[in-house]
Amino acid sequence: MELRWVDADGVRAPVLTFGPPAAPPAVLVPGLSDGLAPVTLPATQALMRDAPLPMRHFRCLVVSYADRPTDADAPTTAGLAREVAAVLDAVTDQPAWLFAHSMGAMVAQHLAATRPDLVAGLVLSATCARADARLRRGLQDWQAAVEARDWHRFARAAVATSFTGLERSRRRLLLRLSSPPGHPDDRVARHVALTAAAVTHDAREQVLSIRCPTLVLAGEHDPLCPPERGRELAAAIPDATFEVFDGLAHGFPEQAPGRFARRVLAFLDAHGAQPDPTADPAVS
Repeated sequence: MELRWVDADGVRAPVLTFGPPAAPPAVLVPGLSDGLAPVTLPATQALMRDAPLPMRHFRCLVVSYADRPTDADAPTTAGLAREVAAVLDAVTDQPAWLFAHSMGAMVAQHLAATRPDLVAGLVLSATCARADARLRRGLQDWQAAVEARDWHRFARAAVATSFTGLERSRRRLLLRLSSPPGHPDDRVARHVALTAAAVTHDAREQVLSIRCPTLVLAGEHDPLCPPERGRELAAAIPDATFEVFDGLAHGFPEQAPGRFARRVLAFLDAHGAQPDPTADPAVS
């Protein structure tokens, strides 16, 4: 696993790379979590390495978002896509599969629409083509807790949004037993900036032009991006595949990693992107 800073087209961003160096590229496009937990942190690097995705046969790249001055204009998902594209121009020599969740999948929509030469295919989870009032309220509530440095409140809201059933109960118990980590001011500012991008997201016109293989996944009980938003997104992308994960919420890839990995592997196999799905440990 290697972390390096890439300077490209006026953008300076950290890129985490792991997997076979000669393998075709796959890109993990980070979401809102890249604010408080950017890939420069060892704990985040471990999470990315262990993500429930079929990385065995890919050279995996996690392209973090560039640092920006605190007085800079708020970013947009389209602008973040341009940043990621500039980095990919510098570090890849062929189209990559994009795996993206939530806000990261918003960025990936713009990237696939505007730079099809960089994208072989898309797996988009827990996302939408346009931020609606429900999503804005949820993310703004998170932002208020982060700005107040009320880390318990933020963690409780994240657990309620992300998990269901026994997993939600287990995580609530853990929160009662231990304090969630705090974050320094620079990462709070990153979170606020990325929240601004998410709550203003609108790619309804852009996604109509996406032509690569696309899988859109939604959690049945996701309060931020419910299945109807995912279904609308998939319907707008020609030949996209859509599926709902029953009984799960916004964090369904984390709560059901084996099921999620198997679905992604089947999709990649159907499009010739996974040489040997039975060999990938992510399905175990």
